Amino acid sequence: MLENFEYEKQKDCIGVVGYSYALSSLSKLLKESSREGAGIDLQAGVLLDEVGNPLSSGFKFPLYKNLSEMLTAHPQINMVFELSGQKAMVAELRSCLPADITLVELPAARFFLRLHATDRLWIACKADLMQTQGLFKSVVDQMPEDIIVIGSSGMIVDCNKTFCIKAGENLEDLRGQNPLHFYDCLSSVCPVEKGVIRLDKMTGDKPDELMMPETDSDGKMNFFRLYIYPIVEEETGKVVQLVVIRRNITERTLMEHRFQQSERMAIVGELSAYIAHEIRNPLMAMGGFAKVLLKNKTIDESGHEKIKIIYNESKRLDKLLKSILSFVRAKDVEKNNIDVNRVAADAMQLLSLGCQLQGIKVELDLDKNIPLGVGGAEQVRQCLINLVKNSMEAMPDGGIIKISTGVSAAFVWLEVRDDGPGIPDEIRSEVFEPFYSSKVNGNGLGLPLVKKIMEEFGGDVELASREDSGTSVALLLPIANPVA
Repeated sequence: MLENFEYEKQKDCIGVVGYSYALSSLSKLLKESSREGAGIDLQAGVLLDEVGNPLSSGFKFPLYKNLSEMLTAHPQINMVFELSGQKAMVAELRSCLPADITLVELPAARFFLRLHATDRLWIACKADLMQTQGLFKSVVDQMPEDIIVIGSSGMIVDCNKTFCIKAGENLEDLRGQNPLHFYDCLSSVCPVEKGVIRLDKMTGDKPDELMMPETDSDGKMNFFRLYIYPIVEEETGKVVQLVVIRRNITERTLMEHRFQQSERMAIVGELSAYIAHEIRNPLMAMGGFAKVLLKNKTIDESGHEKIKIIYNESKRLDKLLKSILSFVRAKDVEKNNIDVNRVAADAMQLLSLGCQLQGIKVELDLDKNIPLGVGGAEQVRQCLINLVKNSMEAMPDGGIIKISTGVSAAFVWLEVRDDGPGIPDEIRSEVFEPFYSSKVNGNGLGLPLVKKIMEEFGGDVELASREDSGTSVALLLPIANPVA
């Protein structure tokens, strides 16, 4: 490689011998070949006029009376162009030129200069192409998206650095691998035979998009969008390659979910006001009358049982109505600096007996050095109790619940982790939706209410779960008076 580079740097030092009028036909080729130091250098010449008299001036390079003087004055000359075309002069030059100097006759000189100019142009184009290719590769490697190129064989032919890192392999090892091993969802938009994508059977040239929800190693749900761009050959109109780009759209998707949830919340708010007005008063009357009838001793036992059912159901409906109203009502929450360790200890003191009776072991891992958080102690404690109760219901045969506290970025956090069955991927994104519940008697307002309370304090809720590996829910609260 270095030898080729040194060779390209060497110049051809040329001397010309012959008639001056023949030099004019080569002047343009000489300029093109010597442009920007391309490797041609016209050193000197021995030129004659039309009648054969030697010329001494009139050109930008020195002129000499004979060949011997020219070679003595310019020992670097390694090539002589013969411009007369006369056989006698050609024979004379061949007989007197040293062996290390090449003699080039006029037709060959024209061919040499054209070839030289073309070669130098190719070298310049190659250098420019390599620079552009290097810049493009550098830009593509810097992109955070995964990018792969699928060839006509249906296998990976190229990819960027981001994909290599995520795949845990280098480019050489990834080439020739089946892209379906990484993105099996491609089979829903691409024709597949015997487990291989068939590009030759693709008819459309429009890009496709796919949504890919995934659970990471921590059990958190991430959302990716897959973009598939067919590369079509202009002459045949056939798809010859596929460019696949995978982009992480988790933040955008979560923002969209929050926006949609806020719209639903507005509708629920209007509905709850109507329910409160139309249902609560008759419901309270029904419950009151049922309570009075339970005290009436003239009613037999069978009647009392039926009235008791009416009374219990009215109480259940009233509790549900209160949950809905507390969920949608806009309240000015009172924010104070709270000790999340104290909140965790108080909540577990209330629940410890119930956990013990259910065969659940409670572990506390409280960071004593965390700062205070911003929130309401009572509301945060109620949120923590709701989370622990969810874990207890997920482990009816016992297990382990771990309560942890810590600090990260601008939040202090309080986490509840259990080793229950976990949450299936297909319902993971639904657990914070109002009125969605996987429990038989659940009202679907527990986790949405917890999230709403945390957001009112300027915090958030993080859920991580893997099926058959347990669930963790973290309450995030802003740090009180954070210092940079």
